[in-house]
Amino acid sequence: MLLFFGISIGFLLIILIFTRRINLFLKFGLLLLLVFLGVFSFMILIPGPPTRGPEDHWYEIAPWKHFILFVSMVLGMITNYLFEYVQARVKAKESDGQTQMPKFIWEKLVLPLIIAGMVFGYFWGQHGTEAMGFTVGFISYQNGYFWQTILEKVKS
Repeated sequence: MLLFFGISIGFLLIILIFTRRINLFLKFGLLLLLVFLGVFSFMILIPGPPTRGPEDHWYEIAPWKHFILFVSMVLGMITNYLFEYVQARVKAKESDGQTQMPKFIWEKLVLPLIIAGMVFGYFWGQHGTEAMGFTVGFISYQNGYFWQTILEKVKS
């Protein structure tokens, strides 16, 4: 039942993204929601590959754990840009036309994805041995959100 509900929501979001005349920002947000629901469904509903023992879960095994944490970090990087973009739009609206409305720049969104490997390497060096859970996933998301700070640490 839960799987059917998730698939229905996914199809609804895909229809909204491709058929409605809605703003690009909202389409991107719906696409992020769809990715999040897909990752959540993948982690919870689909049984994973065989594990090393009864105490291990499939998402704690190396390739799956890397993938989940990397996706979480990339979502943090994307959220950082979207937050700054919305914040600039709010500031422009509050200035009563004195400030020009910001444009959505794809290059600024792609920039952190270019260096995502370095940021993930730093994160993995600090938290790679911890058990997979919400806290580690949130720390990975947070490292993506504050990627500029992490990059400064990697440089030094």
